[in-house]
Amino acid sequence: MKKKKVVLFFTALLVVLGLASIHTQKADAASWGAKQVFTTPKRTRGTWYYKEDGRIKKVKITAHTVNGLKLYKILKGKKADKIEDKFAADDEKSDYKLENKVSTSKLEAYTFKYRGVAGFNANGWLAGAGDGFYYVPVVRNIKGKKINALRIGEGAGNYFAYYAYKKASLAK
Repeated sequence: MKKKKVVLFFTALLVVLGLASIHTQKADAASWGAKQVFTTPKRTRGTWYYKEDGRIKKVKITAHTVNGLKLYKILKGKKADKIEDKFAADDEKSDYKLENKVSTSKLEAYTFKYRGVAGFNANGWLAGAGDGFYYVPVVRNIKGKKINALRIGEGAGNYFAYYAYKKASLAK
């Protein structure tokens, strides 16, 4: 009987600790204004391969993540100003280590159109202009065949960086 009570106690303790850790993770994202999850356009989703610095690399886009980093809708207006001021002050207090920690756990994103096609931009959280990547589905003509590709741009002006493909062999 005593053994059952001990097992029951530890089981309940594990459940409480598990629920507490889930609540803490959600509060962390919300504490920096991240409340609404961003949904990527369907045509941008999947694993894409591109060539950079002579090496084949990949980017994985799901409905709500890029390379495993959760996407949240970009903040706007007075709310964005308030959170950015708080973030800047706290980042300075942490000797500018907070920005790296926050931006490696979540990204801000918004939808935009490039030549009439819906894509999205993903920035470090509260990073401002010029610090993000643009992802837009396009069709490329390779050896006379039309191939679906992902145009990846970067910086403040969606400057072309490279094309990514569903097959690594196309990213030559």
